[in-house]
Amino acid sequence: MRTDPDKWQSDYLRNGYLVVEGVLADPLLAQLRKVIDRISADADNLPPHLKQHIQFERDWVSRRPHFNKHTPEQVGSAVRNIANLSLFDPIFGRLIFQDRQLDILDALFQSTEYRFFNYKCILKAPRVGSVLRWHRDYPYVEHTTTDIITSMLCLDEMLLSNGATVVLPGSHRVEQDQMSPADIEIDEADLPDQFDRVTVCCPAGSAVLFHANIIHGGGANESQLPRRNLISIWTGPGTYPITPARAAHQGLMPRSKDPARQRQVEMSRQKIEQSKPAA
Repeated sequence: MRTDPDKWQSDYLRNGYLVVEGVLADPLLAQLRKVIDRISADADNLPPHLKQHIQFERDWVSRRPHFNKHTPEQVGSAVRNIANLSLFDPIFGRLIFQDRQLDILDALFQSTEYRFFNYKCILKAPRVGSVLRWHRDYPYVEHTTTDIITSMLCLDEMLLSNGATVVLPGSHRVEQDQMSPADIEIDEADLPDQFDRVTVCCPAGSAVLFHANIIHGGGANESQLPRRNLISIWTGPGTYPITPARAAHQGLMPRSKDPARQRQVEMSRQKIEQSKPAA
């Protein structure tokens, strides 16, 4: 991974997103793929306390048939989303502290006092993975400010054919009070026309980081290749949640200079290392 914090920050501020290749080394990449495949291979038979964090394509297609040309029966048992990843396997807890990702976040936040919010995996299964609707992240993350970064770690190469993420660079420059809860799902006809669309194609192991305000979406996976992305959300200094919902390990500050926060991080790491895979 090339380290260029100044360019990272300038590109992010200008465009609202950033791509950094080589964030996941090959051995870690292989491990993460293996664990995600293990969880999703027989998700129907997971215990209830884990299955509640699984979203199946068939359920999504039943509610939103216009986002997939296949029927619920045709998509079968394909998994669309795995939330609260660290409840399934400690490898995802350890990933919160991954230095390469944190180096980028240090540069983008221009601070070490940012917080982990949550981790999930978005999967677009070969041939049946649904369209990801146009949206901004902020309306569903719901914090006091929009100083929020989504970090997407690509376990597979992102291509147009397997449903790569599409962003509207510059659409992040919008005031907090100008956004609407409706921005959680934006119709094609309602997209602002002053922004270009950029399809983010990048190698496996890359990180794609984007501002919580940027409009983004993605096509269906019509290829024979999987598209598995780990999504973490991070909140900046002075940015706090305003809903009662909480995620596993939410609030950890891996790079904080505060001794109390450093103690929390160290104790949390110990607990993560002692835990066993649950799925």
